[in-house]
Amino acid sequence: MVSVAQPANDLFQAGLLKEKEFDTEGALALFEKVITADPKHSNALTHASRMLSNIAGRMPIKEVEKRKGLLDRARVYAQKSIKLTPANSEARMAYIISLGLLSEQASSGREKVENAQTIHEQATQILKSDTTFAEAYFVLGKWQLELSQLNWFELTACNVFFGGFPEEISLESSLTYFEQALRYKSNSILFLFGQASALHALDQDKKAIEILHRAIALPQAEPDDAARKERCKKLLLKISR
Repeated sequence: MVSVAQPANDLFQAGLLKEKEFDTEGALALFEKVITADPKHSNALTHASRMLSNIAGRMPIKEVEKRKGLLDRARVYAQKSIKLTPANSEARMAYIISLGLLSEQASSGREKVENAQTIHEQATQILKSDTTFAEAYFVLGKWQLELSQLNWFELTACNVFFGGFPEEISLESSLTYFEQALRYKSNSILFLFGQASALHALDQDKKAIEILHRAIALPQAEPDDAARKERCKKLLLKISR
């Protein structure tokens, strides 16, 4: 007799193969079939969340409603996965990614700040259980970088109306976090872009240019690396002007 779990796990493995082949839509379809067969399949929920965020992240931000619909599904899947397996760092990262993308099109400052606070909380929680989780360091670096670029009025409003932030905001902290991420994944194009962005913000353009050239020369290892290389090229052009 074949159990329900066996077909679901076979589908999940097929979904992982599609994901490795950068077939995001195909992987999502398989992961959602797994969820239909086994709603408590935490890994399928996590990977479906990541695929939804990947699809939404490639869409023009002007497609607000369609993009938001995908990201809301990604958020819900990740939250369900966290509830089922609280120690699952990948589920928390999927949740962080969905919130970060939702923040890009948030209509209110309150929503953006609340998302920022949750993102920090989730990344910190990941590092409490796994100090080598590179993506969590990257998230905190990006968090620091984005908040350090708020103007004085925006920072004051956050402190007054939202109770401030859980740690001091600075470009130096942003750079430190990116460097920590690169200790564990030295050839991540995404992490190198973050490091170069922080260096540029700190007026260390010579170092930023070297890092961007290195990132552009790396082979594509993830589905979004081609787009990340384009961002590196745009930043390089901006710095070189």
